[in-house]
Amino acid sequence: MQNNAAYELRLAMVYQRINGPATLEPITVHSSDTGQHVFNNMKKRQYNIARMESPLWFLNLLLTRMEVGIAEIRWTHTDNKTIEISGTRVELRDFEQYHLFSEAIRHPALLANEPDFLMEYGSLILCESGGLDGLVGQQVLVVYTMADKEKIAWLLLLALILSPALGLIVGQFTQRAEVGVAVAAGVFACASFLQGLAAWIHK
Repeated sequence: MQNNAAYELRLAMVYQRINGPATLEPITVHSSDTGQHVFNNMKKRQYNIARMESPLWFLNLLLTRMEVGIAEIRWTHTDNKTIEISGTRVELRDFEQYHLFSEAIRHPALLANEPDFLMEYGSLILCESGGLDGLVGQQVLVVYTMADKEKIAWLLLLALILSPALGLIVGQFTQRAEVGVAVAAGVFACASFLQGLAAWIHK
């Protein structure tokens, strides 16, 4: 009788930082997982890494969007060949953007009807038998972030709408018009600063 019990696998995911290193960040999946489960796990893993690495991770979430592609590992970089694979710095080659995967990491339900995702993309299963040197040529899912112009535009539009209203409320509450004007200007200035910061980081 055939044994259809699910078993654990590790999917080869690389997180490419903004103007920084790319590191191998394998995620644990099960052989029975649908594409939706796989991309839910990827999304959670990326958020966890962002939270651990920066106290301002929420700004990254607010002003950027996640993108996904597929590449091959060109080489691994470590001074200790016995360390855990997770977190190993890698250099990539032959990167190809996958728009479906980019949409799926933002909306994993798009792959809810993909029960054979891991079978179809079996080359993305991490092969650990050869150690770090054996990872050269391994196909990986590459997750990275880029400035989301739509989010930034909505933020500025919201600031344009709210800053006068907030200034008016504060001015009436304090009975001082100059305070209301200062608050309105401050809110808009903060939103403009965030837009400029996002553009500078992602240029």
